[in-house]
Amino acid sequence: MIKIAFLEDDLTFAASICRELEVLGYAVTHFATGQSCLNHLVVHSHDVCLFDWNLPDMPGTEVMSRLKKIRRMPPVIFMTGNDSEHDVSQVLMAGADDYIIKPPSISVLHARIQALMRRIQLQQQPLQKESLGHLVIDYFNKVISSHGTPVALTGSEAILAFHFFMNRGQVVSRQDLYELLGIDSVAIDTRRLDVHISHLRSKLGLNAINGWKLSSIYQRGYRLEYLHETQE
Repeated sequence: MIKIAFLEDDLTFAASICRELEVLGYAVTHFATGQSCLNHLVVHSHDVCLFDWNLPDMPGTEVMSRLKKIRRMPPVIFMTGNDSEHDVSQVLMAGADDYIIKPPSISVLHARIQALMRRIQLQQQPLQKESLGHLVIDYFNKVISSHGTPVALTGSEAILAFHFFMNRGQVVSRQDLYELLGIDSVAIDTRRLDVHISHLRSKLGLNAINGWKLSSIYQRGYRLEYLHETQE
């Protein structure tokens, strides 16, 4: 059972989210203040944290910062009421693993938690192979098959594809993707990444018909989602 530490000072909202997450099989411990959450996480382990940003005693980012200093910070998803580029950039730069806009759809929140846990598991024990709808992703041999047939990808396309699959459900920044491709001059190569993404959509069938969504997140990057996972 996945254990969640939920930091939220709106008690009515928190109670609703707790009930819905518990129905989905999560074990949720709720905290109304940053200090109470800190005190608990210093001695108790959780699999993932769901943090509100604005709290009466300290920002959620401060809670995260203090826990990181003593190496007691589980993976964290931040909830924010504002999807402005500045706010989202601030929580991600502070070290959050993902973010979600309040109030969240419980199905989307569930999908984000599952995606985050999957990424952590991949980092701890890399998968050999995954079968997802019409695609089979062979991480060991670096081959992606569609309907049983290996897909011919260029080197750059393969690098991007495996990175997206391993981080699906997460926003991957354009800067991270530029670095993966060895793009130094963004001003010159600004269209190069978008062309690669377009080719991946076409070659791998990353569309709603096949249960996939590869979205451009304005001024932030891209997110690959397997839609059937959000419906489980």
